[in-house]
Amino acid sequence: MLVAAVDTSTTTLSCALLELGPDGLAVHSSRREMPAGAAGGHSLRLPNLLVELLRPAGYTIRDVGGWAVGLGPGSFTGLRIGLATWKGLAYANRRPIAGASSLAALALEASSAAPEESLLVPLLDARKGEVYAGFYRRSAEGVKALSPPAALAPPALLDRLAAMGPALGFGEGYEAFRQVFAGSLPELPGAPATPSAEAVGRLASDGLARYDEAALFALEPHYVRLSEAEVKFPQGLPTGPRPA
Repeated sequence: MLVAAVDTSTTTLSCALLELGPDGLAVHSSRREMPAGAAGGHSLRLPNLLVELLRPAGYTIRDVGGWAVGLGPGSFTGLRIGLATWKGLAYANRRPIAGASSLAALALEASSAAPEESLLVPLLDARKGEVYAGFYRRSAEGVKALSPPAALAPPALLDRLAAMGPALGFGEGYEAFRQVFAGSLPELPGAPATPSAEAVGRLASDGLARYDEAALFALEPHYVRLSEAEVKFPQGLPTGPRPA
């Protein structure tokens, strides 16, 4: 089965094609990433990026047998674009779709650079003085989540890690607060800064056995924290006549 995977949780857009077969998932075609600052947002860049992967291999969108998407946490807008695009393609072609944590994908790709049993803490920049943090144990089989992801200020993250033991941090969130983390949370050398679509595909592959329309409609981003609108209007938008 040809699997198209994407992650749009950060300003870096990552897309990959993988082959799901009896021996598991293997990279079918080199993944593509469009770095922060590239012209146009994800909504403009994503469709072309997918076509650019499919065309050289002689494939079209109809040849894609499964869709894998990063569910965040990360940019609210980016996550909505990636999920809406992939859900639309999966629904139109009646193909299975599955999601995976973007933090888990970041940890999985970094795990090869870490000693076995390491506590891995992938970090994405959550803005507003916080990071999105994941907590994973590295093993021979990959990575295992130790607790749910959280949006934390750097000092609060360090307090939590004090009770969890030695850890290795990495990702764009680490870079954003390097001065705070230095000396308290060692950086994992050679780790990626943002999640890759290839890792998302590997994590989501078990959920691509069959097309399930109910599961497709139920798939939602993992925002972790409330949106700005939910913070300002916890009871919903006010009703009644608008002021003149």
